[in-house]
Amino acid sequence: MRNKFRITFCTLALAGLVVPFSVKAVSLTTVTSASPQGWSTADTRPGGAVGFVLDATAPSGVGALQMTTDATTAAKAQYMHAGNIALTDVTDLSYYTKQNSAAFSGGDVSYQLPVFLNGTSGFTTFVFEPYQNGTVINGVWQQWDVDAGMFWSSRSVTCSNGSVSAGFGGAPFYTLTQIKTMCPEAIVLGFGVNIGSFNPSYDVETDLVSFNGDTYNFEPTLTPVTRDECKNGGWSTFNTPVFRNQGQCVAYVNFVNLH
Repeated sequence: MRNKFRITFCTLALAGLVVPFSVKAVSLTTVTSASPQGWSTADTRPGGAVGFVLDATAPSGVGALQMTTDATTAAKAQYMHAGNIALTDVTDLSYYTKQNSAAFSGGDVSYQLPVFLNGTSGFTTFVFEPYQNGTVINGVWQQWDVDAGMFWSSRSVTCSNGSVSAGFGGAPFYTLTQIKTMCPEAIVLGFGVNIGSFNPSYDVETDLVSFNGDTYNFEPTLTPVTRDECKNGGWSTFNTPVFRNQGQCVAYVNFVNLH
């Protein structure tokens, strides 16, 4: 790998091109119902549901996180991960979404950042809505560059260099850069995905939620039941537990069947 990068760089240099780049560590964590990896349904309310589903079209693996709401306006579905990092250190936010159906044509999963804008006070949640940052296409997986987009704030807060006003689902909008400038002491308390109240009849999916280089791949729990499922590479498709080879998979099935 080192030689490959050296050859590529030298080739570009000989061509008279200067291409600065930096290598950033990126982690991919698989999240299942049996291994939530710090995620929780948090403020999910009656009428809202969060679950893991098989989806052969998902951007990674064989599944995704499904979020739904019933026909009531009070329904809410949320999946959140705790955090504690200065907002000024946040640089990379993104995720994939797929709208299966929604009462609103642009309805989709939002990306949320709960923060203390003044370090230990001034709580609000910044919300990135796909339809406010592009066009939501029904039935298609779409990737969203959240850190380059616009957010609205759930509350009004005064900071040391300015203030943000509550958007109540819309304008005013703020970029990540604007928020960092107005509120340099801001601390991010977590990140996650959400269908808020007053969004009835949603059926949407999300996957590969990324926060500062940490990407989370949502997958349904897959466990072998028979030895035949371990054969022909099948052992590599299971995630609960994970196997290193076919023998481990077969041994696991044998053990379970004996107990």
